[in-house]
Amino acid sequence: MPGLAALVSRSSMVIARFLGCALAAATLASCSDPDSIIEYRYGAYEGDAYPDRRPEIVIPDGGMGVVTDSLSDTISLIALETGERFGVRPVGRDPVTIDGPHRVAVDVAGGALYIALSYPATAGSSGPHAVHGGSAVAGYVQKLALDDLRLLGQVRVEANPGDVVISEDGGRVVVSHFDLKRALDNPEDPEAARSSLAVLEPDAGLPHGSAGPTLIPVCKAANGIALSRPDGARAYVACYGDDALAIVDLTDPDAEVKLVPVGPPLSSDAHASSYGPYAAVMSPDQKTIAVSNTDSRDVRFFDVASGTFDESRTILTIGAPYFSAWSPDGSAIYVPTQVPDTIARIGMTPDDSGAVSRNISKECLRPHLAELDEEHGLFIVCEGDQTVTPGKVLRLDPETLEMRGEAEVGLFPDAFARVAAGAR
Repeated sequence: MPGLAALVSRSSMVIARFLGCALAAATLASCSDPDSIIEYRYGAYEGDAYPDRRPEIVIPDGGMGVVTDSLSDTISLIALETGERFGVRPVGRDPVTIDGPHRVAVDVAGGALYIALSYPATAGSSGPHAVHGGSAVAGYVQKLALDDLRLLGQVRVEANPGDVVISEDGGRVVVSHFDLKRALDNPEDPEAARSSLAVLEPDAGLPHGSAGPTLIPVCKAANGIALSRPDGARAYVACYGDDALAIVDLTDPDAEVKLVPVGPPLSSDAHASSYGPYAAVMSPDQKTIAVSNTDSRDVRFFDVASGTFDESRTILTIGAPYFSAWSPDGSAIYVPTQVPDTIARIGMTPDDSGAVSRNISKECLRPHLAELDEEHGLFIVCEGDQTVTPGKVLRLDPETLEMRGEAEVGLFPDAFARVAAGAR
């Protein structure tokens, strides 16, 4: 294929000869002379038409953390051993507008990660969630290769995707929809107000033309998901608009969804949220689900065996709690809160019943998620101001909560997933 300079040169020559022939009839004979025609011949291009120039991701010896930067349309890569950011990669479907990478799940055995793209409420809005849960634009789940983040597949889901999780055996990817718009648009129609869980088959996603997911109507403004292990046959979903924890049988999409209230009714207004369940995190032994309630400012504990909440274990928090993290043995839970911005370590057993809390407002604006790596520390994702100030990831001592380090990431970070060293 000719280069730009050659094309310009040849075009200029043709125009000049044409004008010359048109303005000077005496030269018509020479213009028609075959010997005066200049011809260029080029060999066939032997390279790839669209070469993949993505640099390979080299996972540090201690493993890495994957952070979604919603407003930057990037993924930040964090070295777990040091807490430093060692890479940043663009993601999304559109290189111009905001795609809003929201949550992330990693399938190490499958060599892939899944990101949920949650689009802005209106075109030209200031962020991917200018009105959180208020978009009318359908979201996407993208499957990206773990070694260089190339696109392996994508599936269209409904508007306002919230959480995305993958079963421990890699057989199911499940996405919630924090669709407040749907709930507000249908105040008198409970069925129409319910958002869905989207259940995807990891191997069925294609870069183009993927089949749609299985959609299971669950509850109003569903968000955080905890899956049973190892096959993810059952999903426990925080239902913000229903003040409930939903229990969903993912093996039977037609099975009845059970809604368990997180507490007794606190308001006579059926349309108002009193508790605001936002996040659901399962304990290591699968016996307990910690549900963070941002409106009532507490963490409540659902007993899986009995199917009820144990009110005696409720933890009251000063700020609004978000995504918590359990210790590996389930003896403690780490709770980040906003307004005030704090992190607390709370013992959950008779042998470990103490609590340590630290105000981190000087280092972390809007702590959103805690992720514990037993070897390298406690990582806190800080949203920042969600507009122009970059977010952070803090690395803390799991026992004392003292700072070990921090890394600046992109705008409006939201999620953190760990990848062990040597994974591919």
